[in-house]
Parts: sequence; structure tokens; C-alpha cells
Amino acid sequence: MSLQGKKLLTFILAGGKGSRLYPLTRDRSKPAVYFAARFRIIDFVLSSCINSGLRQVYILTQHKSLSLEGHLRNAWNLLAHELGEFIATVPAQQRISEQWYSGTADAIFQNLHLIEDHRPEHVLILSGDHIYNLDFNEMYQQHVSSGADLTASVLTIKKDQASEFGVLTMDEQLRIDSFIEKPQSASQIKGDGDECYINMGIYLFKTEALVRELAKDARLSSSHDFGRNIIPNMLGSCHVSGFIFENSRFGYYWRDVGTIRSYYEANMDFLGQLGEKIVCTSDWRIGSIGTYYPPTYYGGEKGVLLQNSTVGIGSHLYDCTIKNSLIGRNVSIEAGSVIEDSILMPNAKVGKNCIVRRAIFDDGATVPDNIQIGIDSHEDARHFFMSDGIAVLPKRFRY
Repeated sequence: MSLQGKKLLTFILAGGKGSRLYPLTRDRSKPAVYFAARFRIIDFVLSSCINSGLRQVYILTQHKSLSLEGHLRNAWNLLAHELGEFIATVPAQQRISEQWYSGTADAIFQNLHLIEDHRPEHVLILSGDHIYNLDFNEMYQQHVSSGADLTASVLTIKKDQASEFGVLTMDEQLRIDSFIEKPQSASQIKGDGDECYINMGIYLFKTEALVRELAKDARLSSSHDFGRNIIPNMLGSCHVSGFIFENSRFGYYWRDVGTIRSYYEANMDFLGQLGEKIVCTSDWRIGSIGTYYPPTYYGGEKGVLLQNSTVGIGSHLYDCTIKNSLIGRNVSIEAGSVIEDSILMPNAKVGKNCIVRRAIFDDGATVPDNIQIGIDSHEDARHFFMSDGIAVLPKRFRY
């Protein structure tokens, strides 16, 4: 079964500032940040849409959207527009008021004209800044068969890790019966045991229910947010169902990469994947930019030692050592340098005889010969942005 042809319209919320990912978000929105030195974060949710048969996708942008829009234009201009298929960016247009989007629900409310234009039976609303795969056909089947006004995808985590999420409980029929946004302590979370369900920011609405609830919320003084306002206000009066992510085809991996540490750890997860439970598979491909570069070059008299690492096309590596690292497209690493536990995004350059450990090089970041990173924390702090012991070199950084 494929969602292609179903009367379903998709919105991806991609306007977040990503303040906790600074300086990677200094020049771009969070969904446009590179991941695994090859993809952009938004590529994962878009790939799930296309792989699931979704062919009408609006991407709502707001903050520092130029990089994201350029990536979408170059990498995702692949649908048949003459058949009514599209991936289209929609910047904040202030059609209803002079205000920018004031919350996730307000972003959809300000674009209700798009729903009016298409008249879908269901509306899928997604976040553009998480790393996961999901076959939305599975969620759609449950949503339709249950008759729910809203189906929200949920994930099981430890209660002591839930303070940054919306936490909910469900009955045996998967009907959500309580919801609390970002509980300050585990004691506020209902239920026995040390685990709970969290809201993943993946929503499938009946169109009429969505429009009704957005209109009600717009008249209130609220945060105009799905987690804080829309979902809690629907409980009791509407059928709100939970779709358990772990029970889905790809339910073994989901990451919120909202901080430098979580972003770094998710990239390292990408290197450690084994067997069938991986994010990129041959039958569920992750799309990204198809820029034409020459083949990767491994040169020098001694050659290149490469262990548990990935290297993008067009890179030039000379007599260097790379361990447990992700190397992007068109990266240059000179002779005698050692790269360990690091992420080098496209166009990064490392001079001769350098040591780079636990570092993130953004697009085009460059260091000259004989630089050491990850050896002396005090020296690192003088030159680089530091977060949880990880050195981050911003876009086009020059030492």
C-alpha cells in the first residue's frame, strides 16, 4: 500500500532557530544543518515522505531559510509537477497578521488557505529536525481504522529523560487520556514503572478536526503550540490516538538532535550501525544532494589508514589517519594528520601534521598545518566554540 493518490496533504515545520545547536545554526535553520557529513537533517523526514508515497508536501520556513531553500531546490526537485506533485517551500507570509509564526499550531493556522486549496481528507504535520525513518502508511492505516480525529506518534523513553518532551498516557485502545508538556520531574508523570510515552511531533489529523481546533486556539491567549495547547485541549472531547513508534517497521531509531552533544552522539550512532537495524537501507533510501564531484582520492607515499569511518565523494586524503569519523564531500586532509571521533562537513580542510579529536568542522572550516584540537582543553577554548568537550568550528572558519 502507498499513500500516493490518497487525499492527504503534508506540512513539514522547518522554521526553527535551533539556538542550542549554535554555531552550526549561525548561518542556517536547524533542518538545514548537515548530518553524517553528507545529508541535511531535513533529508530524513523528506525521504520518509517520498518513500511512503506522499507527493504533496509543503515545507514551512521562517528563520535563516536561504541555505535550506537552496538545498531543497538542488536536491529535491524530483516530482512531477504536471501531475500535481510537489515539494514546495512556504516562507512566513504574514497573511493573517503582522506577526511571524508564534508556535507550531499558528504556523499551520496561518496557512489554512493551502488546506482550502487542496481540500484533503487528512493532514499530516511533521517536524523537520529529527533523525528517523517511518513508513507513514502504517500510521495512516491505524488512523483511518480507529476513526481518530488525531493520531500522534509516540515513543517510549525513561521518565528521568522526559523533561524536554510532552509526556502522555494511553488506555488499552491506544486512546490518549492525559498529556503534560515538559514535566519538571519524573514524579509529575503518571503511571507505574520508570518508562513513559513522549510526543514525537508527528501528527495525522482529520482535516475537519484540525481546522476546528486551530480556529478555537486562535481565539485564545495561548502559545499556539500543538503540544502545549492543541493536544491537551482535544482530550475528552475528541478521539486522540497514539501510534507506538517502536511497533513500526523502523521503530528502532529516533533522535532529537537539539543540542551539540545530542547531535554529535547521533552522528557517532550513524557509524556504529550494524546488521539490519540501520537508518540507511537499500530499500529505504535517504535522499540528498546529487552534486557532481570527482571520485574520492586516497594518495601519498604511505597511504591512508581508514577505520570505522565514512568519506564523501570528491575528497582528497593524503598519508593521513581517519578513525571513527564522518568525512563529507570535497574535504581535504593533508599528510601526517590524524582525525578521530570527528565530523568534517563538506569543503572542510585540514593541513599537514594536525591532530583533530572530538571536533565538528562546519562547511568550509579550515585549519592550517600543525594544529592540535582535542589535546589541550584550555587551548581549544581560546580558538573554538566549545560544547560538552566538543570543539565546533563554524561555517567557513579560518584559524
